[in-house]
Order: sequence, then C-alpha cells, then structure tokens
Amino acid sequence: MINTNEWSAWEESWRAARTSSEEIEELIARTGRARRSIVLMRVVSGGLAVVSLAIVGAALRHAGNPFEASLGLIVGLGVAAVWLFDARIQLRAAESVAAPQEEYFATRRRLCIRRLRFVRLGWIVVALDLAFLIPWWIGGLRVHGSAFNAGQLLTIWTPVAAMAVFLAWTVTVRSRARAELARLDGLASRATQH
Repeated sequence: MINTNEWSAWEESWRAARTSSEEIEELIARTGRARRSIVLMRVVSGGLAVVSLAIVGAALRHAGNPFEASLGLIVGLGVAAVWLFDARIQLRAAESVAAPQEEYFATRRRLCIRRLRFVRLGWIVVALDLAFLIPWWIGGLRVHGSAFNAGQLLTIWTPVAAMAVFLAWTVTVRSRARAELARLDGLASRATQH
C-alpha cells in the first residue's frame, strides 16, 4: 500500500513538472516567431542568390575576353546550383513534434541550422563572385586605367564594400546561431536527464 505522504509528494512533483498554460502560450508565440524567421532566412537566401546572379550578369555584359565570359558563366551556374541545393535541403528539413515545448525547441534548432546554412551559402556565393570579379576588375583596370572615378566607385569599390559588410554580418549571424544551438542542445540534454 502507498503511504499518503509519498503519494502527496509524488503528486506535487508531477504537478510541478508540468508547464503552465502561460508558459505554453509563450512557447507557442516564440515558435511562431521562429517559423517566421525561418521563412525570412529563405527569402534572404533567395535574394542573395538573385543579387549575386545580377552582379555576375551585369559584369558579363562587359566581359573583356572569352576567359572572363566563360568564367562568369561558370560562376553564375555555380551560384544557381548552390542556391538550388540549399533550397532542396530546406524542403527536407521540416521536423514535426507533438508537444509545444518540444516544438519550440525543434523550431529554434531548425532556425539556428537554417542560419548556419545561410552563412555557408553566403560565403560560397561571395567566393564564387570574387573568383569571377577579381579577373574582371583586373582586366577593367588595364582597359580603363586606375584613376579613381565614379565608374570604378560603382563597379569595383561599392561591390567590395558590400561584400565586406555582408561577410562581417554573416560572421555575427554564425556566432549567434552557434551559441543558441549550444544552449538549446544543453537544455535538451538536461530535459532528457529529468
């Protein structure tokens, strides 16, 4: 027979372990925000690819020789392939869980992974763009000279500055995503121990 004190202690610990309705509502709201952030990262990834392809396309119009033209075409195809590969991974990444707290953790984890994949996509796209643009810039400097003018500001220094700012931002996104992922993994491991 179960002792009444033991039963009361067991019932109290069971009730204490439950999530309150306010906490569940907050988790649901945060899960919704995380889902919107995942969609935003998909849109930003697509925008990154489109802008990168536009830069390569604009530079291809002024390719100085067949090497630059073929390199630009290869880089454009590479950017498109990486973008499509990233999109395909995202379609397969959907996870489903039953409990709101577990759904929140799963959604936040997906968001962190999505951000890390976005950073990787961004770095690959910038590397591909630079593989084409550096020879293009070198050829352009030979033809147009090295004087500092509006054309060079628009075609050389603005893209370089934009890429540098973008790379700095992705380093921040990566470090925040990795920190949150580590925190979520720690919380998940503590939850499984209880």
